[in-house]
Amino acid sequence: MTQKNRFIFRLAVLFSGAFLLISSGHSVMAAGSGSSSPSPTKPAVISNAEAAIKKGQFADAYQMLAEQEAKYSKNADLYNLMGYSARKLERYEDSMVHYQRALEIDPKHKGALEYLGELYLTLNQPDDAKAMLAKLKKICFLGCEEKTELTEAISAWEAANN
Repeated sequence: MTQKNRFIFRLAVLFSGAFLLISSGHSVMAAGSGSSSPSPTKPAVISNAEAAIKKGQFADAYQMLAEQEAKYSKNADLYNLMGYSARKLERYEDSMVHYQRALEIDPKHKGALEYLGELYLTLNQPDDAKAMLAKLKKICFLGCEEKTELTEAISAWEAANN
């Protein structure tokens, strides 16, 4: 087998493995959560908060999540949504605390990495936002929505601030 043929064979094996991994369905994430770990059932408070957020009811979402925080203190999605709601309410310190808590629970939580990056842009800390993007690039080597959205947010911030 020539060196070129070996390269093509290895590339085919790599893509076959990646396809099988992606299509296997063994790691199904909670819709809209951005979590890196499987979540077969989503707590009702998460679903209800997501619905409130979609309606722009950030204070309501934050309140219902805060009321269930003790019960779901190990749920990164809960803290990610609390961080998102707090950020939309311009409660940036609270938002930072919640995103950091989500990442303590799940360091590869794509939603928290994206949203923390967006918070850093709001706080005029683009280098910190780019650090979150670098983490997403490692996690999402085949691409993911969170990486795309943070990339676009950083580009928009740079266009507006340069």
